[in-house]
Amino acid sequence: MTPPGNWTAVPSTDRANSKDVRIHAWFKVAGSSEPSSYTFTLTGGAGTDISGGLLAVSGAGASPINASGSQSNGGQSLSVSAPSITTTAPNALLVFGGACNNTSSFTAPAGMSEQWDRATTGSAAVATETAAAGFANPGATGTRTATASGPCRSVGIQVAVSP
Repeated sequence: MTPPGNWTAVPSTDRANSKDVRIHAWFKVAGSSEPSSYTFTLTGGAGTDISGGLLAVSGAGASPINASGSQSNGGQSLSVSAPSITTTAPNALLVFGGACNNTSSFTAPAGMSEQWDRATTGSAAVATETAAAGFANPGATGTRTATASGPCRSVGIQVAVSP
């Protein structure tokens, strides 16, 4: 995938689970004159479905990414996990992202508020989930796990955004 201009890849968040599902994350510090929409271009993905969304975070600094990580979750499972990351800033916003290779819906990780839960219906269906929660003190966040409504091959990311 190619993001629009002025978007930056979140480190360690481009992850695939075989050829079944892949996840990416980018960020942009918004200015006073943002367009009404953005276009992300799928490259080399003929016959592939994509699902995702944008999460607006207010109060983040000019270099907002404090920590990030991702993992592939192996074979078919209801658990969609993202690895523990270690924050170095107080009052971070944790953002979880998960993706499945089917039309599952999700239950957000414990203690996190769901931001979106979307699935495609094409022949190469994928589903995505994003959830967020505050994280007051610097340190290890622990693994975050969403629950899919049906077994899937999955990938997960966790990102800490500094205020």
